[in-house]
Amino acid sequence: MSSFITNVLGNPTIMLGLIALIGLLILRKSFADTMLGVIKTMMGYLILSAGTTIIGDPINLLTQLVQSGLNVQGVLPLYWAVYGTSMAEYGTEAALMFIVGFAVNILLARFTPWKNLALTVHLQIFWTGFMASIMGFYGFSGPTMIIVGGIISGVYYWIATTISAKLIKPYTDAHANFVPSAVPLALACLLGDALFKGEQKSTEDISLPKSLSWLKDPIIACAVAMFLLNIIFTFVAGPAVVNEISGGTPWIVYDLLQAVTFGGGIAVILYGVRMLLAELIPAFTGIAETLLPNSVLGLDYPTAFGYAGTGLMLGFIFSLLGSIVATIIMAATGFSPVVLPGVQINFFEGGLVGVYANAHGGVKSCILGSFITGFLLQYLVAFTYPLTGTSLMATGGAYEAMDFNTIGLALAKLFSLFGK
Repeated sequence: MSSFITNVLGNPTIMLGLIALIGLLILRKSFADTMLGVIKTMMGYLILSAGTTIIGDPINLLTQLVQSGLNVQGVLPLYWAVYGTSMAEYGTEAALMFIVGFAVNILLARFTPWKNLALTVHLQIFWTGFMASIMGFYGFSGPTMIIVGGIISGVYYWIATTISAKLIKPYTDAHANFVPSAVPLALACLLGDALFKGEQKSTEDISLPKSLSWLKDPIIACAVAMFLLNIIFTFVAGPAVVNEISGGTPWIVYDLLQAVTFGGGIAVILYGVRMLLAELIPAFTGIAETLLPNSVLGLDYPTAFGYAGTGLMLGFIFSLLGSIVATIIMAATGFSPVVLPGVQINFFEGGLVGVYANAHGGVKSCILGSFITGFLLQYLVAFTYPLTGTSLMATGGAYEAMDFNTIGLALAKLFSLFGK
């Protein structure tokens, strides 16, 4: 049962295809249109996922350079270090918790004024894996864990998507995001609205000399930014670190190739996003009109990247900078545990914060919001890490996005009061 849930219903490609199929059948589209809509929806998500895989190696290179350059040991915020442990120990509970949570989200979207449905199922299962781990550590098990954790998860899915739907309105009302980053999005946008509401110069309107106009292309700009980061941290960590990874390729060539690969991955992601949204949003109107009137889907991080490519780049850079500053302060002051910059989360969460904050205060909001949330993330992970249980702590890793380390931190403290 748990295998079916995690591998079939928990597979975002399958789930998005099913949503498209149901919507197109409700709309009574022809067989040909239905087949094309379902396949293109699934292909769009697979292309998006392929893009995130492509950028994996460039991000890993920068991660190793940053960690070697800072020369500290500590907790690494990275999903894959802890998710496997969560699912090995609590896979059935996490899968059932997801089903309960999804049902709760549907009910809330159907019967409240806020018609928002999370549909980023891999991130939703990441959340329930985290919930199951901390609830299990504090003595919860069986139906209690599944029902209580499922209800909390469903309410969280709904609230996080609702926050996104409100904040993303300057760009679109066709979709929102469900990502475990609602807290930094809200924080950055509130700061932007409070401090920079009258200064609406968008990141996309930054003036550049004609000789640098090519930087207005977000794909090229991201590749150049990654190359500069690689060069800077290669000098900090030492070229030997790159030479060890590159398998004989000269370090500067390897830095360049990884940066261009990063830009290519962004291009693939954006192409997949366009295909996914072009097919999924119209198909979902069939379900929305029948079962969930006026509802909005919460989708993955990259579905918003195209709204502000320069904001994405600046968000990534300043989120990473904020995390690096926090780590240096931790190491210098003897703070424990030291949390290393995860880089991957700086790109996805920091980049998304940059996109959203740009719509709520422009360039200054994008830079300040990304830096502050990147800085705070390190300390929040440090506060949450000791509450996640011996199994997760043994990995030396942590769930990386800020919602795990704010909302999750509060829930862990709550469970500790009622658990063992």
